[in-house]
Amino acid sequence: MASITQNPDTKKWEFVFDYYDNGKRKQVRRKGFKSKKEANDKLVVLQKEVQDGEFVPINRDTLGDFMKYWLENIRIMECEKTSYYNNVLYLKNHIMPRIGNIKMQELSPIICQNFVNDMHKCGYARNTIDRVCTLIKLALDKAVTFKYIKENHMRKVTLPKKAKSELKVWTSIQANQFLEFTKEKRYFCVYALALLTGMRQGEILGLRWKDIDFEKKIITVSQTLTHDGKTLKSGAKTVAGERTISMPQQLVTILKNHRKKYVEFRMAAEDFVDEDLVIYNLKNGGVVFPANLTATYIKNVKASGLPHIRFHDLRHTHATMLIEKNVNVKVISERLGHSKVGVTLDVYSHVLPSMQQEVADKLDEIISL
Repeated sequence: MASITQNPDTKKWEFVFDYYDNGKRKQVRRKGFKSKKEANDKLVVLQKEVQDGEFVPINRDTLGDFMKYWLENIRIMECEKTSYYNNVLYLKNHIMPRIGNIKMQELSPIICQNFVNDMHKCGYARNTIDRVCTLIKLALDKAVTFKYIKENHMRKVTLPKKAKSELKVWTSIQANQFLEFTKEKRYFCVYALALLTGMRQGEILGLRWKDIDFEKKIITVSQTLTHDGKTLKSGAKTVAGERTISMPQQLVTILKNHRKKYVEFRMAAEDFVDEDLVIYNLKNGGVVFPANLTATYIKNVKASGLPHIRFHDLRHTHATMLIEKNVNVKVISERLGHSKVGVTLDVYSHVLPSMQQEVADKLDEIISL
């Protein structure tokens, strides 16, 4: 049953019609049309949507409100703790300040595209923009399923072109200079592990003494600390990440000296938390919060006078030094825990051109005309 009437006060046209959804009687009302024909045309469209099962009732929820609900009730069940932690940060730092207060049904392709453009203008990396947009896409897909919106406009955006950024690494001289400068610093052992094994930060902070075989000079990577510092997670970032890494003798010496300090600390601590961690906090021997390590690292780099590179770039420095020494890329790939050699070649392709002349020179030695 449908009716079209004119409001005697506003002189605008409006309509109302009933429909049934799962046996429940519901009503659709729309107001503010300039003519009876305009109201009738919209009535016909909505009635067809109801008939085809495509009707979406008016909903005033904002994108931020829905994404918060989605994260806390759905996303949390389908992803790892670290991913969830990052997702919450994306909502807080990127989505809420820009489009969090926009009603979902007011989202449009241009609003979504402007969101992407704004992040790009602010200098965010393409990968960061991609991750944030992917999060919104997943949430809005669920909103479509719930019939909060008709379509997911975030899936229509164009992302910035991928630009391969040049890795910032130290030379072997600079790496030596940093290790020499930090010999007596709190996290000297951490820096030595990063530069001499290429381990990731989470892998270093999750490393246990039982994972180190001093006799065979190998480290087994079998546990990582999550980015939020709350969970020691069994395994590594990838299947290939669970690996053994051979140690140079100088790292063996550094770790043995560090272990003496660990034993002394464990004996003196009143409320020692026995996690068997190589890198431990000075309060109770528990985990070191990643952000605290990063903050200290930044200060140490600045004090050393060296050019700033990220902590993760210590891993890149390790790999670059090995490539420049002509170490087999397959061996380096296994050492880093890459799933394929191709990943290693792609990441460190900036080093390879400089080695081309060496190859040409060797060919002159091999072939003589």
